[in-house]
Amino acid sequence: MAVPRVTMDVGNDAVAVITIHNPPVNALALPILAGLKEKFLEATRRDDVKAIVLTGGGGRFSGGFDINVFQSVHKTGDRSRLPDVSVDLVVNTIEDAKKPVVAAVQGLALGGGLELALGCHARIAAPRAQLGLPELTLGIIPGFGGTQRLPRLVGLPKAIEMMLFSKSILSEEGKKLGLIDAIVSPEELLKVSRQWASDIADRRKPWISSLQRTDKLGSLSEANEIIKVAREQAKRTAPNMPQHQACLDVIHEGIVHGGYSGVLKESDVFKELVLTDTSRGLVHVFFAQRATSKVPNVTDTGLKPKPVKKVAVIGGGLMGSGIATALILSNIYVVLKEINTDFLSKGIKLIEVNVQGLVTRKKLTKDKAEKALTLLKGVLDYSEFKDVDMVIEAVIESIPLKQKIFSEIEKACPPHCILASNTSTIDLNIIGEKTHSQDRIVGAHFFSPAHVMPLLEIVRTEKTSAQVVLDLMAVGKAIKKVPVVVGNCAGFAVNRTFFPYTQSAHILVNLGVDVFRIDRLISSFGLPMGPFQLQDLAGYGVAVAVSKIFADAFPDRTFRSPLVHLLIKDGRNGKNNGKGYYIYQKGSKPKPDSSVLPIIEEARRTTNIMPGGKPITITDKEVVEMILFPVVNEACRVLDEGFVVRASDLDVASVLGMSFPSYRGGIVFWADTVGPKHIYTSLKKWTEVYGNFFKPSRFLEERATRGVPLSAPVSSTSKSRL
Repeated sequence: MAVPRVTMDVGNDAVAVITIHNPPVNALALPILAGLKEKFLEATRRDDVKAIVLTGGGGRFSGGFDINVFQSVHKTGDRSRLPDVSVDLVVNTIEDAKKPVVAAVQGLALGGGLELALGCHARIAAPRAQLGLPELTLGIIPGFGGTQRLPRLVGLPKAIEMMLFSKSILSEEGKKLGLIDAIVSPEELLKVSRQWASDIADRRKPWISSLQRTDKLGSLSEANEIIKVAREQAKRTAPNMPQHQACLDVIHEGIVHGGYSGVLKESDVFKELVLTDTSRGLVHVFFAQRATSKVPNVTDTGLKPKPVKKVAVIGGGLMGSGIATALILSNIYVVLKEINTDFLSKGIKLIEVNVQGLVTRKKLTKDKAEKALTLLKGVLDYSEFKDVDMVIEAVIESIPLKQKIFSEIEKACPPHCILASNTSTIDLNIIGEKTHSQDRIVGAHFFSPAHVMPLLEIVRTEKTSAQVVLDLMAVGKAIKKVPVVVGNCAGFAVNRTFFPYTQSAHILVNLGVDVFRIDRLISSFGLPMGPFQLQDLAGYGVAVAVSKIFADAFPDRTFRSPLVHLLIKDGRNGKNNGKGYYIYQKGSKPKPDSSVLPIIEEARRTTNIMPGGKPITITDKEVVEMILFPVVNEACRVLDEGFVVRASDLDVASVLGMSFPSYRGGIVFWADTVGPKHIYTSLKKWTEVYGNFFKPSRFLEERATRGVPLSAPVSSTSKSRL
């Protein structure tokens, strides 16, 4: 590993070039920040230096502050580990230097990297350099002066958009906005930057301190109105995240009281936000996502992934078409198989709609869309399977059908071909029991819509080879998914962990709690929708099939609610036919359907679990806990039985697969924040009142009574399924 360092070279032109070296992205680690201060002070002192250029080695300026420091602060609670960069380095040492400083930017300047550049007196960039302040995605705000300098350079509306939405721009747009002074080729970048710095020193170009500028801020009343609108939008889109309002507070401070006052407030607020639960959760997810790429006995064995160039997808329904879309968008040739021409043409049409949708939303150019669609071929038999590297079966959750398909593809495909199933719940050993190639069978569980949702749950049986897992991980990364490797059981890690989620919601309804109140409270907690709207969206056929699988697998902790069957009997199928718990009409948001209430009453009469026949009285907090604590309890069993490599993998999977709010850090991280003891005592209390569905697992009981976090590693004596 290269040691992080800062170098300085002084040329015959009396310009000192200070360079950051910390591959791969020149992160601003503590030694780099110390080195920058040292070199700037030296350049300022030296008589043979009249101007300074700041740049980054290896074709990148800087990817920002070293996030490992945040992790260290979170572990210790010690804010003094955060260096005073904003005032000490950016204001006093760079911006207020007696010699002009020019930033020579290429590759990227993100977060603290861009903030260093903003503190310079001019910015010269190479084409297509990425510029942004994404700090809010980590629960904090820009802390090196970005909240003050960016609005002064690009104007308030654009600066707010870049910060609140963590939206980066390219240097070309930066030039139009006034953030970048000139764009030159990478070969000319240093030469032009040196000349620019010399010109400022010799007063041929203006010496501009961006913190002092006010010309782009507009009047105070205009600024107040822009900030007010941004506050309202942030309340709607990020109601549980304090960093958005805090960022606007700090921007407002600088507009009213001046840039330096804004910098001081920014520094204080930045340090306060670092220790919030939101920042802890988001930083945890950031590191947890990176940890998923390390899988014992797979990524540490010296194996190299084999190329996967051609994939067959069986089934052109919602899942199959989504998977095929993801593959062709990443330049992988796809053969889509269906059982008849009607189904095949529908499948191809779905893929075309998916691709066109990305073009409409400007996420894909028309040229790339057309190229992607040339990589798709529809077939009705297995003749094209003779040279495929992988098959992904994506048909309905039917064991006989899946077994039949796997017997057929084993014969039709080459011996190196990966045989993958997109099943979401069925044990892979059952799917592959009639084959002779069980070392090649693996679960490739995508989440709907498959071309959009970022998680790929890779399910490994005890017989799946390490090479197959490694190859599928590589495919996952190639198609821009986050692969999480899990063990094989009913529902695998994600759906199994979350199967009590809908069940506990149904228990509450049958205990007399309002359906729409439950959905509203779960949405307020941070999930995109509540359990009943989600059931509407997935369709009731899925709900019936999945609940049967879990009832068979875990009969001791399954609640059998008649509600979905009663809805089907009433001719409802959720969003599929516009009628469920909600009414669905094109162009408008789902509206609660009051005509569903008599059906719910009928379900309550059938289950007859309301104490004394009367609805229970329950607080909003208890509603959320009664729905999510059983999920935590099942997560404990998944951890205890060794179905995931580490607790943080389950956090990543819950965020990316189930849309658990990332700012809460994932299901296990959140549970540790709430406290295992509180979860255990609550579940124990509910078990006594409402039955064994809520019974705490052995793992939860042990950890709660011993005061050990749920995320602490499981003892090596436990049986790992990986």
